[in-house]
Amino acid sequence: KISQALSDERAPLSPCRSRMARKRKGSRAGSKASACGSNGSANGNDGHRHQEQPQCPEKQQASAVKQALEQRNRQALEELAYSDHGFCSTELRREVWLFLLGLTPSETTDSSWRRLLKGLEEEDSNQARVIQADVMRSVYSWDVHTGLGKKTRDLKRVQLSEVMHAILRRHSGRLGYFQGFHDVVLVFLEVGTPSQAYHMVERLALFHLSDQLCCPFDKGLLPLLGVLFHLVSMLDAPLAAALAEAECTEMHFAVPWVLTWFAHSLPRLHHQVMRLFDCLLCSHPAAILYFCAALLIHHRDVLLEAPREMPDMVGTIQSLPFKTVDVDEWARSVRELMQRVPPRQLLSRLDSQRRRSLPVTSPLLNYPHPWMRPEVPIADGDWSKLAPVYLPNGGVNRKGFLRRLAALPSILGQGGTRLVLRALGLGAGGGLLAAALALLLRAWGLSDVALSLRSWAKR
Repeated sequence: KISQALSDERAPLSPCRSRMARKRKGSRAGSKASACGSNGSANGNDGHRHQEQPQCPEKQQASAVKQALEQRNRQALEELAYSDHGFCSTELRREVWLFLLGLTPSETTDSSWRRLLKGLEEEDSNQARVIQADVMRSVYSWDVHTGLGKKTRDLKRVQLSEVMHAILRRHSGRLGYFQGFHDVVLVFLEVGTPSQAYHMVERLALFHLSDQLCCPFDKGLLPLLGVLFHLVSMLDAPLAAALAEAECTEMHFAVPWVLTWFAHSLPRLHHQVMRLFDCLLCSHPAAILYFCAALLIHHRDVLLEAPREMPDMVGTIQSLPFKTVDVDEWARSVRELMQRVPPRQLLSRLDSQRRRSLPVTSPLLNYPHPWMRPEVPIADGDWSKLAPVYLPNGGVNRKGFLRRLAALPSILGQGGTRLVLRALGLGAGGGLLAAALALLLRAWGLSDVALSLRSWAKR
């Protein structure tokens, strides 16, 4: 299409050819509308034949998404998110995203969060000034903002500022603003009302983005980038070697990708950004790292030919053609990578230094989310109280504590693990006890710990 458009610009059509082109275009458009529309038929006047026409793929996808949502089938929704068209439309996407974030439509009509905005006009903190500067630069990001009127743009900016301030005020001391958060919040404002956006983003901030919002970058974001390099090493060793030769192992070029879930980098809202969010919201929190890795692997030939100098390699990566990214194809690639190296395997194969560098509140170590586990009670109807950043010892609840326990073999090494086993009475001759405890933990749904204990017993 781009080539045709350029060709048309270089060689304008004659009036006759122009009329013929418009006629052909109208004919094609009519045929397409007839094939996918709810009325009419393939030949425009045969209703009986139309009834035999199959639905167009996007309508079939939307029907499947609605059915999975009605059945509250999270696994089916995940499969559909990685299929062509994802969740299809803004309206359907809003319903599904609410479900994936553990919210009901009635919950998101609560506007009491606006009380948190009292005195906002007088606030003059450094965080408030940074937010204001980012807000004034926003609502220019995507294709849908082209030609937007000033009143509409200003209203969207006010809503953006209010939602962010309300979330950060409610969780003051737990969450802190980072530049790029406004890109993420704006996506949800394009999907729902300000109240819906507030509740969705609050849940997202506490359970998906806590590494970015809760920790200084050297404690939260940089460890994530370390896991990303480890993932690339597992999936494509020559590419990882090229990045290492160019001194790019810290993956700083991926900062905006991970911080904003590519919302800052992709130019098309509905067909790129929202499609990507479909996948990320229903996946393991490590999925964003797989999308980063898949992007690099897709362009591996270009990167392998780049000079092994940091400025050249970073420049090559920053010039990747995001405008033409096909997210359906990208999602299929990520699905394949996650099947080759599942997130649990990725985390289990981290070296001890990278494992220790992850904060205990990291979503990577606290998945699945509480609303995904039926045995977890709601704390006074407020899921935020079960967020890792609100639990004692920074996220070490019963399951979180035992997950840390499951990580001990990789942290302590074989010798240290044996010492711990002896202290627990699981040393020599303690295999049966360990197996029994593993069965008990499995009955609780703590499979990660059960697997770890089984490996301890074998040693």
